[in-house]
Amino acid sequence: MASLEELFAAAQAHHQARRFSEAETNYIEILRRDPQHSDALNLLGTTLAQSHRPEQAVEFIRRAIQLQPSQVHYHVNLGVILQDLGRYDEAKASYERAIKADKLFPESYYNLAKLFKQMELPEAALLTYEQLLSIDPKRTDALVNMGNILFDNGQLDQAIKCFRTAADINPKAGRKNNRALINLANTYRRQGEDEKAIAAYDQVLGTRFHDGVRIKQATTLPVVYRDAAHIEDVRERFTDGLDQLLHDDLALVDPALEISTTNFFLAYQAMPNRDLQIKLAKVILKSCPALAYTAPHCDQPFAKKGKIKIGFLSAYFRRHSIGRLMQGLIAEISKDEFEVVVITQRSTRDPIARDIQGNADKVIFLPNDTFEAQQLVAAEELDILFYADLGMDVRTYFLAFARLAHMQCVTWGHPDTTGIPNIDYFVSSELIEPDGAEDHYSEKLYQLKSLPTRYYPVELPDDLKSREDFGFADDVTLYLCPQSAIKHHPDLDLIFGEILRRDDKAVIAVVEGAVSEWTEQVRARWRETIADVEARISVVPRQSAEDFIALQNAADVILDTPHFSGGNTSFEAFALAKPVVTHDGALMRGRVTAGMYRAMGITDCMAENIEDYIEIALKLGLDERYRIEISERLRNSNEILFNDPNVVAEFENFFKSALPKG
Repeated sequence: MASLEELFAAAQAHHQARRFSEAETNYIEILRRDPQHSDALNLLGTTLAQSHRPEQAVEFIRRAIQLQPSQVHYHVNLGVILQDLGRYDEAKASYERAIKADKLFPESYYNLAKLFKQMELPEAALLTYEQLLSIDPKRTDALVNMGNILFDNGQLDQAIKCFRTAADINPKAGRKNNRALINLANTYRRQGEDEKAIAAYDQVLGTRFHDGVRIKQATTLPVVYRDAAHIEDVRERFTDGLDQLLHDDLALVDPALEISTTNFFLAYQAMPNRDLQIKLAKVILKSCPALAYTAPHCDQPFAKKGKIKIGFLSAYFRRHSIGRLMQGLIAEISKDEFEVVVITQRSTRDPIARDIQGNADKVIFLPNDTFEAQQLVAAEELDILFYADLGMDVRTYFLAFARLAHMQCVTWGHPDTTGIPNIDYFVSSELIEPDGAEDHYSEKLYQLKSLPTRYYPVELPDDLKSREDFGFADDVTLYLCPQSAIKHHPDLDLIFGEILRRDDKAVIAVVEGAVSEWTEQVRARWRETIADVEARISVVPRQSAEDFIALQNAADVILDTPHFSGGNTSFEAFALAKPVVTHDGALMRGRVTAGMYRAMGITDCMAENIEDYIEIALKLGLDERYRIEISERLRNSNEILFNDPNVVAEFENFFKSALPKG
């Protein structure tokens, strides 16, 4: 008969080799002979947890702790299992008992910090990681996790310090070091520091060849451009990078994880992107042909049977611009003719999310895995799949490469062509497209006569803040540019400069970017291009939705961004009857506000060029009577934006006509 020591050694060997059944048998035999063998109790518990029997595992580890309450490993193991069970308070207590048993045991702090992150307590997690690093300053996993929390909090400079420190601890540490370097590069990319991001990706590729990193590197773009020449240089680099990738062998398992980004920022260069988008889609399909999956029902000819089954898909069906743009159509599409499936991600069920989901026949929540999502959507056997946006969310972008419905289309949620072969139509409007717009799209362009949204009336707060509440005096002419810093094309500097030079009372307000570094990059450009008047541009902190509306109401004149105009912000401005100066651009994304004006039959504030834009803005700013006249005309005409009687029927007619003839 084997001794206890031999049995225990055999059990551990089985356990380490993941032969859990054999390990369990040996641990049980040990406990039959010695019921108070605490290590066997503890390890039997971990074996049971690894065998997906966590409740039993808890029982055995608790017995081990009763026998040896000072054994720190036991408390940590129990905490991990309780955490996996979602029993967070009990897990926290276990980790705290582990720390009390041994204040210098790093794993207690590490697991407690991870628990705090899971409990959405980022500050507590950061503090706990700091305690761990005071014990073991070279814990790269803790540094990387800290960096990730700081990244999520928008504290990008601090995140960079964590990732850089982790990467420098052991430059030859393989995958762990790559994780730090990749996150470092991703953070630079988020800041809009494209050259630093590219250099960091180079460091990764110097230690580990990875096609996902190569694609990320090739598609890294700035957020803020110095001038038109800068845009041209970046586009040339982008094109060259894609051309090189198309000539190479590429292999990715899941691009959503390995590339983990879209080419969102390409749309902000004021250039047509069809050819680049097609080229990028070819790179992605070459790297992962499995993305081009075809649902079984799509291999069969379309045959209409009863209602048309349509899926509306977006990650942003909530209190978000996409949710607002889509809420009315999903609510009012004929439920006699269409069966509606809403496909989205789990999120806080705010009023818009509840309304959208409540108006669906079925709601599906997308999993994180691209290929699971393909199967989930394919199982619905959709006739039509309508993407509200493509290019903003990683999961939905890569999902769109599959053929999951007989007809697949996208609309203006992200107003650029996709280049994706399996997207059949881009649904837009005659009101916002220029002549020859068909050449801008890889998809077949379908133009409604109405704006492509059933946009519900804007709910205006009862008690709006005044301009004094935002720090602006009554005697200034307040020009507000409410658009994000990513839309601040270099042409905007000329507009700002001339307005400020020619209107002595002018103050221009802009809103802090989603990333503070973007705003600072724009300000740095102003200090070069309009240094004489830059001090009269005021950066307002980011506002709540209600206060953002109040800020627009406080303005005398609203300045739309040329080349990429406002969407929701313009709907809000027109609901307030505020004049918006806009440039009727060469591409749809620069013509949205102008399209709203066309719908209302008002053309006075639509500029054909930058010089015209400046004159319109100054006339509105300097001539109060004219400004009031435009506001009155807006007040009398804006109803069509919020109660267009035709738009839902136009969508329905498109859906029926675009389906294959069965």
